[in-house]
Order: sequence, then structure tokens, then C-alpha cells
Amino acid sequence: MKDKALLEKIIAKQNKIFTMMDGDTVDVPSKLYHAEEAAKQWAAIIEKEEGRDKEARPKPVKELAKELHEHIDIFDRSTREDVREYCDLVGRLPYDADETLGV
Repeated sequence: MKDKALLEKIIAKQNKIFTMMDGDTVDVPSKLYHAEEAAKQWAAIIEKEEGRDKEARPKPVKELAKELHEHIDIFDRSTREDVREYCDLVGRLPYDADETLGV
């Protein structure tokens, strides 16, 4: 995950979606909530002051994208567009061979 600009866009977009999820207007399913928490931890690793952590695998954000896509109907039209853009950004993340090996 060397593309700093892509990572920054993903984090910014997910933070925007999280703001909507944390409001009172959306009833967030538990699987989506757990995916949100994992993605927040992933973002914290990526944004480390000391520099990027090479151990931050893309699995949490890919899981969040999957859950957001599955539950897209709980959001308003504007947030649905943000979800689509987020899924597109996450889809651009480089292939991670470790993920397929279960590492």
C-alpha cells in the first residue's frame, strides 16, 4: 500500500461515511458496526506519526466496503453516492497476496 494519495482519499471518505453512521438517522447493523471499528483501527495504523505501518493489510477496509455495499439501502441518496465512491477507491487498493493466504 504505497499510494499515499489513495490511502488518504479512502480515510477521508470513510470518515465522512462514519459521521453519517454515527448519527441518529441510520440504524447500523452489527456486522457493519464491527467493520467500521476495524476500519477505524486500520486508519489509525496508516496515519501513525512515525510513518506508515507495513503490517496494515487492506482487509478491514475491504470488509467495510463489502458491508457498506450490502447495507447501502439504509443510507440517504447523498451517502449512497459516498458509499459507491468509497467502494471504488477500496477496489483500487493493490492486491495483497498475504490476504489470500490467510496471513
